[in-house]
Amino acid sequence: MNANPGAESPLLLVTGARGGIGRAVVAAALTQGWRVAAVSRRSVDGDAVADDRQLDIVADVSTADGARDAFAAAAEHFGEAPSRLCHAAGNVRLGAIERCTEDQWRQVMAANLDSAFYTLQAYGKARGDAPGGACVLFSSVAARMGTPSHAAVAAAKAGVEGLVRALAADWAPRGWRVNGIALGLTETPMTEGFTRGDRARQGVTVQYPLMRLGRAAETADWAMRLLDADGWTTGQIVSLDGGFSAVRPLVKAV
Repeated sequence: MNANPGAESPLLLVTGARGGIGRAVVAAALTQGWRVAAVSRRSVDGDAVADDRQLDIVADVSTADGARDAFAAAAEHFGEAPSRLCHAAGNVRLGAIERCTEDQWRQVMAANLDSAFYTLQAYGKARGDAPGGACVLFSSVAARMGTPSHAAVAAAKAGVEGLVRALAADWAPRGWRVNGIALGLTETPMTEGFTRGDRARQGVTVQYPLMRLGRAAETADWAMRLLDADGWTTGQIVSLDGGFSAVRPLVKAV
């Protein structure tokens, strides 16, 4: 067990911590003085951190054992179970449903929905009846409105939104809050392929009323707000999408 002089600061577990959104949340939490258990499926040699403020954990949270191991490692290192959870693990697979193989479907469901279920389950078991706490998960605009070529990820993220509402109800008596953020296209390494080249970037950007894509840092800011201890919001899905799901952009003729 790690002797921790900052034990009074919130302890946050972040999944998908090496992805664009996960990295931004880890950075924002550390800046605010929080302690962070940063969980990823992959490790980078010579880049792991294990001190009184941050612990890097390698675990596959798309399995029950992996999620449980991640929380156990955090509790052993910091001497307590994380009170905050930001589940940023996931992937995106686009294409027509006719071309989606069974293996591709299973990968999308495992990375997005299975990982959310097992991570929330591990959080609940690790915390027991401890009061307070907050969780943030990530959905997509594709789960909220019909978007071409998004069948697999839309189904997975719709399941994530269902988990948010169900767990918000289950855990409200303990004072635990569960919320989600439905993202529009946000600039991260995972989405680089959608905006490669000026023509592709312009074609995507014009769909957003605010005429730009999302930024990982602003997504992290919203996540930190929802993880605040004094929040009075639960069971909600916040749309962070530049107006994509609510406003029809003015498209000018060329």
